[in-house]
Order: sequence, then structure tokens, then C-alpha cells
Amino acid sequence: MLMPIPKTSYIVLLILTTLLISNGQAYPINITDNFGCDVTIEKAPERIISLSPCNTEILFAVGAGNRVVGGTTYDQYPQEAVNLPKIGGFSTINIEAVVNLTPDLILAEYGNGEDTINALKNLNLTVVSLNPKTMDDILDNIRLVGNITGNADTAALITTDMTQQIKDMTSQTETLSLDQRPRVLYLVWHDPMYAAGAGSYPNDLIWMAGGNNIIEAEGWPTISLEQVVNKNPQIIICSGMGGGSYTIMEAITSDPILAQTDAVRNQKVYAIADPNIIELAGPRIIHGLEELHSYIAPEIKPHGTGADDQENTYQLSGFGMLLAASMVLAVYSMRKL
Repeated sequence: MLMPIPKTSYIVLLILTTLLISNGQAYPINITDNFGCDVTIEKAPERIISLSPCNTEILFAVGAGNRVVGGTTYDQYPQEAVNLPKIGGFSTINIEAVVNLTPDLILAEYGNGEDTINALKNLNLTVVSLNPKTMDDILDNIRLVGNITGNADTAALITTDMTQQIKDMTSQTETLSLDQRPRVLYLVWHDPMYAAGAGSYPNDLIWMAGGNNIIEAEGWPTISLEQVVNKNPQIIICSGMGGGSYTIMEAITSDPILAQTDAVRNQKVYAIADPNIIELAGPRIIHGLEELHSYIAPEIKPHGTGADDQENTYQLSGFGMLLAASMVLAVYSMRKL
């Protein structure tokens, strides 16, 4: 079973970081960021601004936190990041506030918007943009940030540990057939229902943890009650920022239509206390993988279980389809009253 990274590991990393001589990194450094842009880091950055909570977590993890002079209003981890001078929200960056902090390195992310990133570059500021799409991308970006901040050794320690934990997990799940994998729905809101689809981090983590995401659409699509009933998830994960996970879970478990699904009937609806460990592309995503596995593992069918032997396989007949449609119409009509 995959074990979460103990707090003592972070203490060891911190000690190692203080022992490393960052000045030993050879500058200038030429890199290609996730946008395909060639960037030259002329010297070890001393004043770094992070434009996303994910980037902030990476900077602190690799040992560059003491050089971060600005972050967003959404930075919550680690605790030291909460009190950083703020340069706006994730998608509402205040250019003037950034300039006033005189950064020598800005770590941006795709969600900041191309216009914002270009505006900063046009001011002759050094900007490195990240846009990870896979777990490998996340590992590569941690190494990249470690490299450009003079903390390559610490970044290597972190990514080596993460890689081993991923291998420990996937060695248990990679041979599972679709029939063995429980059907999983990952919701980030309930009215309307927004779900994690293909190309999202939760989708990748669900597969690594041994499940099968029922949403095949790309990104974060809206889905209908009928779609959920037809796909019949065995596990529903509720993930909402600011305590919203529990609001979503309450809405799902009390919905008379979704009561038809295996997940609701068998009380397999779970709230994620801290969605950031799953939805932010930083070192803590390993903890998100472990949490998802804890929900999925009990529902994995043993080897040798075929599709014909599956219990509670939910395939709506014509009558069941009619019943589901009737319930949807009934609830819709009640909401209109």
C-alpha cells in the first residue's frame, strides 16, 4: 500500500536544502518552458513572484520559499505562503503590483492568461510559464523549478520519492482490467454537475489508483442526471474548494434520481477535505493519489472476475430508462414550481 510522505521527510529535505550551496548552480541557464518559449535565467533569482498556488507550493518545496516575494490571494500552502504580499487572484493578476515588487523571476501558469503573461514579458521581466498536463509533466516541472532556482538536488530528492510512490501504486493497479476497475465519478460542483474528464489530473489519478473514470469528455464538462444514472458510478468523489466538498456530497446523497446509482445506494460517496492535493499540480498530488486509492481499492474486483460475474452491474432496460426519465421530469417540474 502506498504510504503518504511523512512530515519527517520534509524536515530532512529542509535540512538538506540548507546544506546545499545554491551558488554552485552554473548560470546563466537556458531552458524551454511549458509554452515552448526559450528563457534565459541570467543569475540565481533572489526575488521570485509566483502567479499560482501550485507554483508557490513547488517553490517552497524545492527550498526557494525564502526568496518568494509575492503570491496570489489563493496561496494557502505552506502556511508561510499565506502572508506573502499579494499580486491579485489566479486569473486577475495586478501587473502594477507585480512590477512594484521588482522580481527577477516570475513563475506563471497557463490559467493566468496569455495576455497577462505577454504583458509581463513586454516589460522585460523574466517569465517562466508552466502548463503541466500529465503526472510526468508535474515531475518535470518540479525539476525545472529546482534547476532555475539553484535547488536541483532538492528537487531531485522530491521527484525521486514521488516516482517511487507512483510505482508502488501502479504496480498494484496497472494490470487491472476494465471489468475489475470500479466506475468512478469525480464532481467539482452539483448544480449543474461539473465533473473531471479526460485530460484532467483527477482522471489520471483515478486510473493510477485502480478506478475507471465514467466521464470520457475532455476537461471539466457539465453532465446531466441521466448521464450519471446511465453510467452508474460505483464511487462518487465530491471535491469543492472552501468546504464545498461536503455541500456537493449532501446534494448528491439526497437526490432521488441519483439514489438509483450504486454509489449512493451503497454509501460510496466521499468528500475530499482538501481538493488542492488532487487538483493542484505540485508535490502534494501524491497524497491525493493515496486518498483516492483508499476509496477505490475496496471496490476493485479480484483477478479472474469477468464481466458476466460482476455483481450489481447496472444496465438500464427499456423500463429502467423510462423510470429514470420520468423521475428527471418529475424533479424538474418540482423545481419549476
